[in-house]
Amino acid sequence: MSVSKAAAGLSILAVFTALAGCGGVQTDAGSGSGPGGTSSGNNAPVNAPVIDASPITLKVYLSNSSLTAQDLNTLIAEPLKKKFPQISVEAIMPGKGTTIAELVVAGQPPDIIYTNNLDFGTYKTLDLLEDMTPLMKKHQVDLDRFDPELLASARSDKGELYGLPFFAHFSALYYNKNIFDKFGVPYPKDGMTWEDTIELAKKVSRLDNGVEYRGLDPDTIARMAMPLGLTFVDPKTSRASVNTDGWRTVFTLGKEIWNIPHNRPEKLNSFQARNWFMKDQTIAMLPYNNLLNIGLEEATKLGLNWDLVQYPSYKEKPNLYNHVDSQNFVIAKTSKYKDQAAQLLSIMSSDEVQMKSARATARLSSLKNPEMKKALGADMPFLQGKNLQSIFKSSSPPAPEYSQFNTSVRDLVFKSFEEYMNGKDLNTALREAEANVNKRLDANAKK
Repeated sequence: MSVSKAAAGLSILAVFTALAGCGGVQTDAGSGSGPGGTSSGNNAPVNAPVIDASPITLKVYLSNSSLTAQDLNTLIAEPLKKKFPQISVEAIMPGKGTTIAELVVAGQPPDIIYTNNLDFGTYKTLDLLEDMTPLMKKHQVDLDRFDPELLASARSDKGELYGLPFFAHFSALYYNKNIFDKFGVPYPKDGMTWEDTIELAKKVSRLDNGVEYRGLDPDTIARMAMPLGLTFVDPKTSRASVNTDGWRTVFTLGKEIWNIPHNRPEKLNSFQARNWFMKDQTIAMLPYNNLLNIGLEEATKLGLNWDLVQYPSYKEKPNLYNHVDSQNFVIAKTSKYKDQAAQLLSIMSSDEVQMKSARATARLSSLKNPEMKKALGADMPFLQGKNLQSIFKSSSPPAPEYSQFNTSVRDLVFKSFEEYMNGKDLNTALREAEANVNKRLDANAKK
């Protein structure tokens, strides 16, 4: 993904604003490739660089909830310790006093940042990114082993490698079989368009014995915009990019979905759809990213009878789900332990770790090895018999370039959409959204 260029004169306060709005949102396994992708078994790579073996602790900033401190420990820190016993890992979680901007201001930036490819602009603004290609070459991390689209998502528009992908989010249409059974409606199937999905939702959206069952909740208009590669802010101009045909399509689709009788939630764009699906179990269909390791096992124990099919497609873009959405490990430009950080990345990208991640946590590997896909969730009993192969019937378009201010203006577009849902003319709603976004961008630029 191309990374937006930092606007001249940006202040740390602007970065705080952007970060405050965030959150909310794979070489052959049998080849014997080692951590760097060039060794056999557990032997050290040929001509491995000589690195200082003094004990050190790598500080890893976990910027979002897609990787927990426990995951970091079991998937990466433990195998790292076996090969490089002198390296320890400390997880840093974002919170009061430990946002990335606060850590930079305090002169305590982490050595490694775990982040989404869509958020690179923020770290670029803080001057924490640099081209990792020389380090990867030095430590014999074979970049040809990676899915090329995921690797591209970690590059700048000049081809600089800012991170190394750990895994990719996929998208699927999850559905509650009990609701379909209750109303005698056939289950969803692979290959449906949004129009097909809406028609099916109409058959299961109803009030029954005081319980409102909602047929379809796409979570937010921001999620519906991802297959179309839409953003709120043009990163090259730092101006709004909302009053467009693409956003007209998304607004219209969202209104059609949430205008189905008994299908409108109490609050739109609240990021609560997955809770309504998994905990309340009143949503019949949920188009969402990977939930296989985030709550579905517990929901299954609580009685959720679910399965999944292919993500709904826009008619003009068949078999495409949300754009490339990868989770990456970034070696901070300011780190004093870049070689040791590269050693961690060599372990993270090894066949062994990637296969364990795929099998035990159902994360879609960043390596292009097809065996990783076949093994998805293999060690997770509650996934047995689920239609997991439907995930691979769709693919991701390239990710657009995201501005570091994209998230900080999201609420303005959400508000305009709600006004459109409540009767405002579509063109007026988009025009006002554009104006309001630009007004906030201008105000932020003056701070």
